[in-house]
Amino acid sequence: VLATDAWWGRAVLEVEQPFHPLGQAGPQAAEDGLDLSLFVTGTPSYAEVLEARAARVAMVRDFLAGVTPEKLVVVRRNPWSPQYPETTLSCVHVILEEEWEHHRFAVRDLGAIEGSPGA
Repeated sequence: VLATDAWWGRAVLEVEQPFHPLGQAGPQAAEDGLDLSLFVTGTPSYAEVLEARAARVAMVRDFLAGVTPEKLVVVRRNPWSPQYPETTLSCVHVILEEEWEHHRFAVRDLGAIEGSPGA
């Protein structure tokens, strides 16, 4: 949720405060200027997490359904380091890389829990 909010909401859509309260900020977030009071500290319900996640997936999916080469080369501000420009394509790449890494971690961890030999 946080990666999509930063790289899609802040960088591509240019929303000043795009962060959902359920986002999980990393340890460096405060150093990057992120107001940690935006985020809940308790454990959300599974339904709340699914809802927040589904909304972000839909935003990116809708964009990708109609994207053109011209839209992908638009220069955006890096959400964490505005002095380093990014293209829309590079912002999408960050989101997809984050999705892939989280998938890998989930598969690994679920495999370990289940005692899978591939974990």
